[in-house]
Amino acid sequence: MKLIEFTHHFPDEKSCKSAFKSYRLKQGIICRICGGTSHYWKEYREQWECKSCKHRTTLKSGTVMHGSKLSFQYWFIAMHLITSTKKSFSAKEIQRQLGHNRCEPI
Repeated sequence: MKLIEFTHHFPDEKSCKSAFKSYRLKQGIICRICGGTSHYWKEYREQWECKSCKHRTTLKSGTVMHGSKLSFQYWFIAMHLITSTKKSFSAKEIQRQLGHNRCEPI
């Protein structure tokens, strides 16, 4: 997908969250407490809740974004930059492209 197409598909945070939610649903949500696979979406909290044990799972939990305070749009842009280039893309270049001041290792 070219950059202009990317900006049309994901123009704001809401569209990125919606797309990521659908990706997570395709993979399936598994409760990390009881292992249950039956969940329902709590719209006002933007979390899934396990029907068995009532444990809540956020959109970012269990992913590379877990614990990140960065927006979904920021993550989507970074993923697009990494996957759309022919050559490798360094962390410093992503940092420069996104205007991020510092890069902390995990």
